[in-house]
Amino acid sequence: MKGDLTQGKPLSVIWRFSLPLLLSTALQQMYNIVDSIIVGQLTGAPGLAAIGAAYPITLFYIAFATGASMGCSVTISQLFGAKKLGRMKTAIFTALIALCAVGAALAAAGALASSGLMTLLKTPDNIHHNATAYLAIYSAGVFPMFVYNASTAIYTGLGDSKRPLYFLMMSSVLNIILDYIAVGPLGMGVIGAAWATTASQTVAALLSVTLIIRKTLAIKTDEKARRFDKVILREMSRIALPSIFQQSCVALCHTILQSLVNSFDTAVIAGYEAASKLHNFAYMCFNTLGTALSSFVAQNYGAGKLGRIKEGFKVSTLLCFCFTLAVIAIFQLFPAQLTGLFADAEAEPGVIEVGVNYLRIISPMYSIICFIITTGGLLRGLGKSMTFFIETVIEFAVRVTMCFVLTGVLSSYTGLMWAWYFGSPCGFAMCMYLYFRTRNTILTEK
Repeated sequence: MKGDLTQGKPLSVIWRFSLPLLLSTALQQMYNIVDSIIVGQLTGAPGLAAIGAAYPITLFYIAFATGASMGCSVTISQLFGAKKLGRMKTAIFTALIALCAVGAALAAAGALASSGLMTLLKTPDNIHHNATAYLAIYSAGVFPMFVYNASTAIYTGLGDSKRPLYFLMMSSVLNIILDYIAVGPLGMGVIGAAWATTASQTVAALLSVTLIIRKTLAIKTDEKARRFDKVILREMSRIALPSIFQQSCVALCHTILQSLVNSFDTAVIAGYEAASKLHNFAYMCFNTLGTALSSFVAQNYGAGKLGRIKEGFKVSTLLCFCFTLAVIAIFQLFPAQLTGLFADAEAEPGVIEVGVNYLRIISPMYSIICFIITTGGLLRGLGKSMTFFIETVIEFAVRVTMCFVLTGVLSSYTGLMWAWYFGSPCGFAMCMYLYFRTRNTILTEK
């Protein structure tokens, strides 16, 4: 498997490596977006609101899967960069076993606790049943989600960002077809959308894990690889746990805010859900540059090439900034059209209004969030995940607090959006400090 990120110009290397990751992330996010679009158009605001009520809990699953796979990817990247192929194979097998076990446990727990979680989030009675059913079925799909993310993390660690994209393209097309059939002709509504997502994720998981096992077994090494290693698992956990906590902060923020959103009427819940899906689609696409940078940094750190790390950080930040400017322009110019994908503008004008306000108020903050993303990628690649976790906790604590303050002061749901103008600048200032501290210590070229 060729994927050496320690050679070539950093700009071209990072861009070629990032592009398949970007497309993979976009397709993976389309699972949730397609659910919302089809359900919103065919069942109206109540169906869209039901998916929105369950959405924060699904973010916890994604947080665990993303954070855990990040620890696996960084460890594998460092071993690959150092050419320790025997231990790298052991790390791959350890990652697959560990993530599959965690995914199975979360799937069972989520399915059993779905009703209680919806009650805890103060989900309105008129959407409680559908929200509970959607979450229970989505939870069943957490196991294949973890299998797919484990496989993707291994590919990424080995510098191969293309293969996961091919599997995901097939399963995304399948998801759209199944979604339309289940919600439309079969009339299964929200429940049909959940089953379509689970089935599609299972296809992606089976394809990706089968090939990665075959490819790993084919790697020639001088020493025999072990199937599981506790020492390597601890090393992965040292990087993964802060990443899981950091991603969980994002999910916790959404969960707390969802309980606040649920205090408003169905139109606000549905509009917030539609705009949140668009925002998270954009944010997760931005975040692929941080993920790509982590692998780039990890391989070059393992190879002792510190000068390339500094150059890689600069070009990643520039790429991310250009990308965010394009998304800001789209969200400012076409917010009604984008929100209209999820709801009928004539039948649900309140839903459209909420979505427009969300996108126009929040999107300017993307211009500084790009620096936060690449700083996180740098620190994770260096194995300094805990440092970035602390930044995330403070940033989200400020944002959540201001959400409650501003919704009260303004007596409007728009307080949820204006709170970003307090949390994100706080996170930006902290990342500036972390970057310069890292540059002056760890990245000092000898």
